[in-house]
Amino acid sequence: MKKLLIVGLPFFPHKYQYLLDSYKDIGVNAKVLLNAERNNNDSSINEEFYYAGTNKLKRVYTYLTVLYKFRPKNIDCYDYSILSIFYILVARLLGINVRFWLIGGELVGDKQDANNNSLFLRLIINAKMHLSRLCLVFTNTIYAKEHHHIRTIKDINPKLLDKIEKIYNCVPVLEINPALANKERKTFIYANAVIEGRHVMSLVQALADLRDNHVDYSAAIYGFNSISNNVYAPRGTPYSEKTLKLYNELKLNDFVDVYGFVKNIKDIMKDYKFFILPADVILANYALLEAMSFGLVPIIYPGDGYEVIIEDGVNGIVATDFDLAKAMMRALSLSQTEYVKMSDAAHLKIKKDFSLDLWKEKLSKHLY
Repeated sequence: MKKLLIVGLPFFPHKYQYLLDSYKDIGVNAKVLLNAERNNNDSSINEEFYYAGTNKLKRVYTYLTVLYKFRPKNIDCYDYSILSIFYILVARLLGINVRFWLIGGELVGDKQDANNNSLFLRLIINAKMHLSRLCLVFTNTIYAKEHHHIRTIKDINPKLLDKIEKIYNCVPVLEINPALANKERKTFIYANAVIEGRHVMSLVQALADLRDNHVDYSAAIYGFNSISNNVYAPRGTPYSEKTLKLYNELKLNDFVDVYGFVKNIKDIMKDYKFFILPADVILANYALLEAMSFGLVPIIYPGDGYEVIIEDGVNGIVATDFDLAKAMMRALSLSQTEYVKMSDAAHLKIKKDFSLDLWKEKLSKHLY
């Protein structure tokens, strides 16, 4: 059986469980070295996990120890950590095959997830950008999940394009659209991190505009790091705080519920009809894929890669003019027949192009 060690993850939300389940299905013995402290009260703890803690020296020691004990032939390095270059160089020196997974805007020094704007943090982000670019050189394979990754790598060094394996996020999909079984549902849900690149302030303003025009709806926004977060590492706290302040200033509390991060978001999404994602990057947001797999109709901005997932008026609504209130009014004007047709198309799109069966095929490549 092929052995694989996953490194770099600072947390382990449910979306990564899809990954482990897929590796099991294709006959890979995969273990995770988590950059977190062991929580003995966590029911998810099992033999698949090693815990490296939060101290960087401890992470280095634990990584070397796990390499010696587990002896993997393959490393999947997720680029969350400034230690990515260390993980890769050590593995390559030991003759281990490395697959480098890009996670967002690290190749361009994206700062939207930062929790403050200090000079020190800006220097760290800039250093991380250059180290991430260096990782591209030493890794065996680059797994790119977003369109802009490929464009950026081409700008950095076109020769690196030969290393790229394009892979979109994928999710489990039921055979039948589950939305059709739940007829009494709330209207709009946003369920993602509240960060600048997802323009949640524009959503808050649009919801206020609907209220001021006496439009009847129900809505909830999940993902305020400034409210609570026991699921992910903290990110984008200043923007989260600013957005929550706008929500309070507009006095939306009687119309829109707001929450932090919750672990059962998949179950909550099923109670809504429309999933809103006014983001710069659409392809392939996990929560969006999950929502569509449940039959929710997406309402989105025309962000990066949107055309791969959503066709306006067919399986979702695209606010091509960035007028979110108008897009939501379009959604509310759909007849039941029109809504069911669009919901079915959303579910079918994920089943056809973003199911785990397609993912497993990509995951099985470049393994030794």
